[in-house]
Amino acid sequence: MATVLYSDIFLKHNLPSHPENAERLKSFMKTVSQFPLKVLESEPVNMKLLEKIHDKRYISKVKSASMAGFDYLDPDTYVNEYSFKAAVFAAGACEKGVELIKEGEKSVLCAARPPGHHAEFNRAMGFCLFNNIVVAAIKALKIGFKKIFIVDFDAHHGNGTQHLIENYPQIFYFSTHQFPFYPGTGSIKENNFHIHNIPLPSGSGDETFIPIYTETLPEIVHSFSPEILLISAGFDFHTLDPLTGLNVSDKGTEIVIKSVFKIAKTENIPILLTLEGGYNLRVLEKAGEILFGELSSFQEDMLQQKQ
Repeated sequence: MATVLYSDIFLKHNLPSHPENAERLKSFMKTVSQFPLKVLESEPVNMKLLEKIHDKRYISKVKSASMAGFDYLDPDTYVNEYSFKAAVFAAGACEKGVELIKEGEKSVLCAARPPGHHAEFNRAMGFCLFNNIVVAAIKALKIGFKKIFIVDFDAHHGNGTQHLIENYPQIFYFSTHQFPFYPGTGSIKENNFHIHNIPLPSGSGDETFIPIYTETLPEIVHSFSPEILLISAGFDFHTLDPLTGLNVSDKGTEIVIKSVFKIAKTENIPILLTLEGGYNLRVLEKAGEILFGELSSFQEDMLQQKQ
């Protein structure tokens, strides 16, 4: 049975007037009980691991700001009294997820917030405090995975993820994102042998995304031959998202989700996903429903394939 890692602490990092609020995760999790999944409590990240990714002084800054009560760490990124704990548990979900995969799990979803892919070494950005997907990648390296592939389909470029893995050639970073757009990074000029950005103009929809995720990405993953697939799953590429200008439909969203699972199945590797952006509640509920279904069937398919 596949695993979803979750904690109620994720709901306490909250500012109702902010687009990145607790209602997002409530909507995403609305259908989880309809599927044969284990929902396990997240655990705090190992601080030694977090300090491999973020500056100790920055970690202390986030903790101090959170303990002091409400504040903004950058123009977009708030903290309240629960935010440090929520961020530590979000990063911890990704660490725990990789451990579960090492123990034999085939598919894990980290239903966590705050999101992470904008978080830099020493800076909060774009609603993100700690870089959850990089925690997963570095943990994977630490426990014996030799090659890791990160796919980021959030509408915003994961500047933090790209910068934090750029000195790790064993980690491949692939991103589709609206460009030019926040945070301003992610042009093709930044590409190299283990970073592959596909910047897309506003208005890009199914006709662009579907070939990328069903044709281009499978070839790149196969060429790199990773041992684990990590997904920054942001659903703000949807046409109904209030913060972005991409135009992916419900059907396109389903195809993107199913495509990453198909790639993992074809390559016979496990998959871990963590939630990033997405600010339309209906879209998040539907994305959760699709993801939970894929998560459970992937686990069964991989176990049968092994036999």
